[in-house]
Amino acid sequence: MKLRAIASAPILAALLLALAVSIVWAANSPIDDPYSTLNTTWNGTSGLAERGFLAVKEDLAKALSSTSVVDVILIVGPVREFTKSEANSIANFVRRGGLLVVADNLGSGNGLLDLLELPVRFDGRLLIDPLFYQKQPLFPVVSDFVPSEFSTGVDKLLLDYATVLNVTAGDRVTVLARSSPFSFLDSNRDGRKNPQEPSGPFPILAELRLGEGTVMLFTSPASFANGLVDESNNDILVQNIAEHASESGHRSVLLLDQTHLQPSPFTPAKLMARQLVISVIEGGMGLSGKLGLVAIAIMVITARYICRRPRAEKPEKIERSHTNRSMDVNSVLRLHPTWDRKTLEYVASELEASMKWRRLSEKE
Repeated sequence: MKLRAIASAPILAALLLALAVSIVWAANSPIDDPYSTLNTTWNGTSGLAERGFLAVKEDLAKALSSTSVVDVILIVGPVREFTKSEANSIANFVRRGGLLVVADNLGSGNGLLDLLELPVRFDGRLLIDPLFYQKQPLFPVVSDFVPSEFSTGVDKLLLDYATVLNVTAGDRVTVLARSSPFSFLDSNRDGRKNPQEPSGPFPILAELRLGEGTVMLFTSPASFANGLVDESNNDILVQNIAEHASESGHRSVLLLDQTHLQPSPFTPAKLMARQLVISVIEGGMGLSGKLGLVAIAIMVITARYICRRPRAEKPEKIERSHTNRSMDVNSVLRLHPTWDRKTLEYVASELEASMKWRRLSEKE
């Protein structure tokens, strides 16, 4: 397609309309990143945000070191690797008396446990219970608890796509909850118990001390997501975590790590579109946003007027073409000798007058 055709007014208008519709559509598209506080669907954690957890979206180490009143840091479903600097900040936070909660099922959190040198790991294999479950064996129900501040009031927990804990130093780790004896680890993920697959009970919730603080490990991050947080006693477990430091005389500060999630590649575009629409509606658009819109408008107008077809080009071609046809009466008679000359001359004069009127109109 030629540049002139692209720069034509109808096509530019269509492109601008498509751009506007795309921005509005993106702004209204839901965020579906797993365990994101911006995700209000079943696998998001907007429910935790409503319960007082503050999302940390960048620089977890800075968030932990910038204030001394943080009581709890909750890490749910981490995907990205932890750096040594982040691990040091987390370790210092816990040693000062903070509570670290790591909920993982794929084993991605083991990198942090390695850096913290803790004697426990997430197994990574899928936990299935063919007897004690809800809806299907992939949703095990746990009812075997050890009394602790975290299990107070908890009679059962509903898990989803969970794994188990591998404890290497039992004297340092306190297991707070176990799966049933009928549970097993589905190593090949065929949904059936094979002879070589280990049977339960397995640790699924545990705690250990680190300095003055506590580390709690949970093998079902989906239990904290919107779809399950209100099922069974999952919400009581969350409440117990939130109230861990309530006796210190101040309101607990609860952080929810979002820096180790893996957002969809479309999420930044959705957030930018959402911010743009909100800024336009509320009239609070920042200078950068305004300059961006002005730049787009200037580029569109420049393309329209620089690349458009010159006004004189088209009339000139039409004039030459029509003049040749209208004035050459003799050529027409040679081709059609039986036609009437006077009639052809009359038609030619009318065409000539029409062309003169068109040229005058275009000059105006």
